[in-house]
Amino acid sequence: MALVLAGGTGSRMGQPKQFLDLLGHPALSYTLRAFEETPEVARIYVVGDRERVEGLVREYGISKYAGCTLPGESRSLSTRNGIALLEEDPLSVVLVHDGARCLLTPDLIRRVVKTIRVSGADGLVPALPVSDTIKAAEDGVVMETLDRTRLHAVQTPQAFRLGSFRDLHAGPDEQLRAATDDASLVEGAGGRVLLVEGERTNIKLTTPDDLVFAEAILTARSGMRSGARS
Repeated sequence: MALVLAGGTGSRMGQPKQFLDLLGHPALSYTLRAFEETPEVARIYVVGDRERVEGLVREYGISKYAGCTLPGESRSLSTRNGIALLEEDPLSVVLVHDGARCLLTPDLIRRVVKTIRVSGADGLVPALPVSDTIKAAEDGVVMETLDRTRLHAVQTPQAFRLGSFRDLHAGPDEQLRAATDDASLVEGAGGRVLLVEGERTNIKLTTPDDLVFAEAILTARSGMRSGARS
């Protein structure tokens, strides 16, 4: 099952980024379509504005949609709200995904699901090696140059076993607020989290510049599909 977090207010965009227009369609429609087209995903749950989400679900024919709930005040609290919707078996795999990462592909989703099923890991995240030199600084002064060979930029969807994941989100609100992503809760509890290769195009809409990149990627994909049909 997929749990799509789509409750952000989009403060840096000036409007909720999950509903921004991309080539005539709201960003979230691309997100939901990727899960809809992946056989390994049976149901799609959403955290966000139920009225807008369900209107979009009807318009774009998302048949796997199974429910929506309101977001919390932080990412992990939103995840906890979403988990409350899920009634699947505790051993089921749940994929937690940022709705604003609207360019994910069914291929990435399949690889994430396959890897966590065969690995026995407590969690799994798609990630890419960091290519830039990274420096830690305080007040504009460089304190340390980090070893980038050990660093990865993490994406979503992140995969977990529902039962243990639910237990982690039953913890104190303060602990959930401090979590930078869902996998960090698993790591903090001593769980084993693995990496799987992410996708360069799996960008997150954060600033207006990202819209330019997203539309370029979608246009290129459309051209590739047209070429394949000709």
